[in-house]
Amino acid sequence: MQGYIKDFRKELDSSIWMMPPLYHRTWQYLKYMVNHQDNTIPMRDGSFLTIKAGQHLTSVRDIAKNIGWYEGVKWKEPNPKTISTILTWFESNSMIKIDKGKGNRQYTLITLLNWDLYQTNDVEGNSKVTDREHLVDINKNDKECIKNDKDIAAANNAHAEEESDGVPTTGPLGDSVPSEEISQTSEQAIKILLNRFIQLRAYGFDFSPTDEHAAHEIINANIPVEDALQYLAERFDTYKPKHSRDRINSLSYCVGYILDKHQQKIDTQKLAKRRIQDRAHSEYGGNTQEAPAKGDSITGGRVGWIRKSNV
Repeated sequence: MQGYIKDFRKELDSSIWMMPPLYHRTWQYLKYMVNHQDNTIPMRDGSFLTIKAGQHLTSVRDIAKNIGWYEGVKWKEPNPKTISTILTWFESNSMIKIDKGKGNRQYTLITLLNWDLYQTNDVEGNSKVTDREHLVDINKNDKECIKNDKDIAAANNAHAEEESDGVPTTGPLGDSVPSEEISQTSEQAIKILLNRFIQLRAYGFDFSPTDEHAAHEIINANIPVEDALQYLAERFDTYKPKHSRDRINSLSYCVGYILDKHQQKIDTQKLAKRRIQDRAHSEYGGNTQEAPAKGDSITGGRVGWIRKSNV
């Protein structure tokens, strides 16, 4: 078998990585085995079945056989019931769709829901690729990793002065700069926020346009990315599902909570500042100017006789 597919480091932060190793082995096997182009095959009842790109016609027993392994000199295969449990888990996490034939057309057709994400942009997965072309892709991937590290570091300072173009996110008096004047760091913060949402969601590897719009709304509200990440985690921690399938599916569900927490922080800061001002006001008898320091002269440092005025 020749060719290759994309593999994402995001899987290290996904729920499948936390499952037993057989889950990931089965997932990798399905990604390798799905069709890369449409294909039509004859069925026993005389009809034809089209296997589309991203689909794999198989059976639970075939999967169990093909993902077996050696322990020493002994060949081992997982129980087909275990494979059925794994496939059900994949389906419940929106990773695959299972279509089982009926009557004389009994089969197990597995569809990878995001199969196109695991393919290269300009070279099909089942085509022959030279070592030089593959090396170029690896080098490009390494550069992207370096760029991602820089993006994360820059986004952590999303409300500090930018190194890339010198555009600050706050004015000289500490007031926020309008969102249209903030440079590309906002995009980096949005990227980090979306990646964290996918991690907390714990299923799938992609986000929707609705999620992206919600991330823009959060960052454009001038919420520091560190605070946004903290509030997002709190939203997931405090969420109480009503049943086993009840979960947070969209980032837009968290926007209201994040905005409320940010406003609470602002109100708390304003209240603390007001209390300091009130305390100073009461200590100086209603005079907002500072009282003279102890030991200072009441004549402002001038010396000589003080003339007594005639009454």
